[in-house]
Amino acid sequence: MNHLLQDYSQRSSLHHEVHARPPIALWPEERICSQAFLVSGQDEREVQLHWINQVMASTPEASRLASSPGYKLIQMAEPPARLLLRWELHGEFSTLCLFHQASTKDDSHDWSTSRQLLLQDFQLLLKNLGHPIPENGFQNRIAASDLIIRPGPRVDDAAALSPLFSGNTLLGSSILGSLNAQVWTDLQLDSSGFVRLLVQHQGIGSRQAGRVAQRLIDTDTYRMMSMLSLPHAKGLSEPLRRAENELSHWANEMAQHQTSLPENEATPHEQLLNGLSSLASKVEDWISIHGLRFTASEAYSELVRRALVELKETPITGVQTLSEFMDRRFEPAMRTCRWTQRRLRELSDRVSRTTQILRTRIEFMTERQNQALLASMNRRAQLQLKLQQTVEGLSLVVLTYYSVGLIQYLAKGVREMGFAVPIDLITALAVPIIAIALLLALRQARKRFSID
Repeated sequence: MNHLLQDYSQRSSLHHEVHARPPIALWPEERICSQAFLVSGQDEREVQLHWINQVMASTPEASRLASSPGYKLIQMAEPPARLLLRWELHGEFSTLCLFHQASTKDDSHDWSTSRQLLLQDFQLLLKNLGHPIPENGFQNRIAASDLIIRPGPRVDDAAALSPLFSGNTLLGSSILGSLNAQVWTDLQLDSSGFVRLLVQHQGIGSRQAGRVAQRLIDTDTYRMMSMLSLPHAKGLSEPLRRAENELSHWANEMAQHQTSLPENEATPHEQLLNGLSSLASKVEDWISIHGLRFTASEAYSELVRRALVELKETPITGVQTLSEFMDRRFEPAMRTCRWTQRRLRELSDRVSRTTQILRTRIEFMTERQNQALLASMNRRAQLQLKLQQTVEGLSLVVLTYYSVGLIQYLAKGVREMGFAVPIDLITALAVPIIAIALLLALRQARKRFSID
């Protein structure tokens, strides 16, 4: 029976989508450098994909750990100094992430220097393969995270770790709903533009460590992607205010023209309609340009929130957690973007309603003008009918006069033939008879053509 069953053509790809971004099993001591780059066009996508495919083709078969159209995982160096390269392509950005398994106890004392050495060694390795990172493929870096995972005792005083972060104020919490792991960061950019993060633990699983690293990196990356809409929101603040004032102006103008205007004063309604149409096209243009950015920002901010929830933070006394920091610093920016998006939608709806009201009023005025025109035409038709009836009355007299004259001429002719015909009597009798006959004929004609 199995040969009769056929799978949906995309079943396999849809099924494996849930395994598209598996967490990488990490060693107890791990260094992770992740950078995200905005991808502005198809050319950059093709350059990146061509480069990563070349790197994969230059590495041994055993080092190609995973591959899919938008995900590549390559082992660049063997243990005890294992080096993994992960490349991911998303809708608007791509990420390059290095996982370096080595002792990190000394690295944390000078984060920038040790990171620079790691990146230099990686670039040298790519150069030896003959495939250095293409500059035209990785531009516009939007996020960079440097994460150290290491065993260590629990720290309850942020001042003890502050020197590792250049003396900056630290954020920290216990994670995973236990006291076995802590995360510390200052969320500041160092001299190389990286955000430094430290996960210190007393023994966590390798897959668990991989999920923690992925959530922390996602938090920083998606936070920055969410913030891309903030300049749009700020830039629209003043134009939106002017547009709202303009809409109020047109609404007030409409209120001043509640009654129907005479035909020679219909211009204000045309001005109102032109003004509202211009405003509507302007608002729709803003929605077309900025709407997608605001929608994407909302989706990214939701991913940040979910990543923080999955960390299961527990507060450390006197230290602000990542979730609390995001609620107080990041969330207000997102609320600004959401409020701007809402203002755009509401302004568009208000303009549509106002325009519809104006159009309804214009249609009503047009209908009244048409009714007045029809009434005027009806009065003219009635007047024309009365004139026609008057003419018909005069015509009846004229026809009677000529008909009687014809009968009189006929009677005179008969008398000339020798017959004694009373001409005056015949003429007198013919007048009422002919008049009545013509009147009856006229009424019959009116009935036939439904004039009455």
